[in-house]
Amino acid sequence: MLAKENSKAGLEAFIGYWYATFSYATESGDLDPWIEITDTSNVVAAAYKEALERNYAQGRWMVGGQISTPVIDVLWVDGTGIQEAKVQVIQSETSYHNADGTVGKAPTAASNIAEAVFAKFADGSWQVTDNGMIVG
Repeated sequence: MLAKENSKAGLEAFIGYWYATFSYATESGDLDPWIEITDTSNVVAAAYKEALERNYAQGRWMVGGQISTPVIDVLWVDGTGIQEAKVQVIQSETSYHNADGTVGKAPTAASNIAEAVFAKFADGSWQVTDNGMIVG
């Protein structure tokens, strides 16, 4: 599996997979696959985790929020412990529903942003250590 390789191509494949697991978590409420490959001790990941858990608590659910990553630009540096990539992240509109089917809160609009993703390769696999929106 390419996403398990410690290479530029491996990291690119892994980042695509990482966003796919986050998209799945957004659409299903199942965070386990995403948590397995994410350092949730960093501020951004901890906030994402908390928000998803809150949006699926007490029978609530979300609709939409699918994520695609049409551009993943890995900035590979040989011998570096942490690798970096710039990623175009497109997310569809997300709506929020209470357990009884009523609207939980106003929808989140669709977005098209650039993010920086930082990952390390250890023990035969990649893990995202940090990520965030690129501003400016």
